[in-house]
Amino acid sequence: MPAALLLTAAHKPLPPSGELVLDAANPVVEVQIAGVPLRLRVDLDQHDNIELNPAAAAALSALKWEAGLDTDVGRVRLHSRIAPAILRIDGREQPSQVAEHGRNCCAGSDGAIGPDLLPFATVRWRRDAAPSPTATRTLSLADSPMFGLSAAGDIGKLRLRFALTQPETVGTAAAGALLAQEYGGHWNGAPRHVTLAFGVSRPARIIAFARNVNLAGFPFDQLLLRISDFAGEARLPTDPVDPGDIVVTRHLDRQRAWPAITLGADRLSRCAEIAYTAVPRTLTLRCAFD
Repeated sequence: MPAALLLTAAHKPLPPSGELVLDAANPVVEVQIAGVPLRLRVDLDQHDNIELNPAAAAALSALKWEAGLDTDVGRVRLHSRIAPAILRIDGREQPSQVAEHGRNCCAGSDGAIGPDLLPFATVRWRRDAAPSPTATRTLSLADSPMFGLSAAGDIGKLRLRFALTQPETVGTAAAGALLAQEYGGHWNGAPRHVTLAFGVSRPARIIAFARNVNLAGFPFDQLLLRISDFAGEARLPTDPVDPGDIVVTRHLDRQRAWPAITLGADRLSRCAEIAYTAVPRTLTLRCAFD
């Protein structure tokens, strides 16, 4: 039996209970893992492991580390190592798994943890500096080992994710192609780069829409896209070619289609409160959506 399953069997977690309230500007909790005190940022876009900076992982030498699955950040592949561990927080213990990818994940903390890995029934991120909410919106969440917590978008297979520490809202190529077809998308401005998890930089570009797109209650007339990541068979808009132009193309192996948009601080900073509920798994946004 894998070590993580043995650990779960030996330390069966109690049902989630109680409430954790966080400052959205610095949503950090103090925990212990293998007796080592750590400060973890609570991130809605964290996957099914507790992600650690390499220095924090090195302090947990008592754990039994082993090779983990590779992680693709766009087209940059990172190797990982993982270990089963006991998380202690608020006087409670529960089995968990820690991971590190050889790069810092989190500035100002030792690592990151998702709200679904905490023992609380409700986790709230509150922001005193946010404008007054204009509405409340509750979304059902699904959990995926590959992509973490996400909500359904309004069209097709579009998935919505949430990242308080990501400055801008960013979509994958497949998401951009889906929205461009539905809302009349065209490129607006020159290509650029966007910084993603672990400091990975990926090519990106803004796509503008003929009419507003609604994402989790927020209107968008344009969106930043990762133009070469997780496109599948989808096709993004093309720029018009003038006579005499020389067009250079580059062949890239196709990745799986993943039509996902991660809402960042450009919208989520307008939320006075974001609340995660464990059962049933939902996300409630109290925001200035206009």
